[in-house]
Amino acid sequence: MAAYLLIHGAWHDERCWDRLTPHLAATGHHVHTLTLPGHWHKSRFSYQISLRSYAQAVCDAAAQIAEPVILVGHSMGGMVISAAAQAKPHLFQHLVYLTGYVPPLYRPTHLRNLVLEDKGTELWRGVWTDWLRFRIHLHPEHTMDLFYHDCPEEVATLAQSRLCSQAGRPLVDLIWATSKGLGAVPKTYIECLRDKVISIGHQRKMQTHAEFSRVMTLDSSHSPFLSQAEQTAAYLYEIARADPVLALEKDTGTQAPSLGKNAPHTLLQLQKRSAITPPQQSECSAAW
Repeated sequence: MAAYLLIHGAWHDERCWDRLTPHLAATGHHVHTLTLPGHWHKSRFSYQISLRSYAQAVCDAAAQIAEPVILVGHSMGGMVISAAAQAKPHLFQHLVYLTGYVPPLYRPTHLRNLVLEDKGTELWRGVWTDWLRFRIHLHPEHTMDLFYHDCPEEVATLAQSRLCSQAGRPLVDLIWATSKGLGAVPKTYIECLRDKVISIGHQRKMQTHAEFSRVMTLDSSHSPFLSQAEQTAAYLYEIARADPVLALEKDTGTQAPSLGKNAPHTLLQLQKRSAITPPQQSECSAAW
């Protein structure tokens, strides 16, 4: 049995996974979520929040999990899981980039650089910066179209109501990825064809930044965990099933989620979700 640790992207918190986790837990695996430091509506002290503190929170959470960890990072979360794996690769069995940013090996970079390299992104029309507090805010009139344009209206409205401002420092903190750190952990990329935040061209360019054992494709927006939750769960289950260490025995009785349009509501009763609050005071051994 594997355990999934799901890491959200910028402006979001762990609640963004609420539609996905029941389907994933129904396969028999444990599912853990984590809200990164500072991702609350009234969060203060942005200067204390860094890529290092994000990575430390992930490492602390993974260390509490007994099973092999499949670490999933969405969007900005791709940089977070990269930093965590660079720091402590032994904690993670597999990394999954869900339309996530990927740093190149042996070339120091930060997330802002990767965003600037994306000539097809529409993100810039939806953000503004509070330079005094160094927080990045969203224009609410653009968030629905940028993040949730293929989601049911009620799902998109709820997701938008949960958004918060984003600390700026993690977006400009450098990461230096190496073959012995980030490069040592097996990886899968799940690309999203209709993503307006990270263009499909840029997703595919970043797939050359590291060695991916597999690339999977969703015909979705930037938020497939909301618009295509069941199919996203099926992909994540398949990643665990195909991993040689995590491969399930044929007679375990676990079953992948159906890819049909009408997912049974009874899956909600099978959820095995655990929200982790990691320790706040510890040192991460990452080299940035």
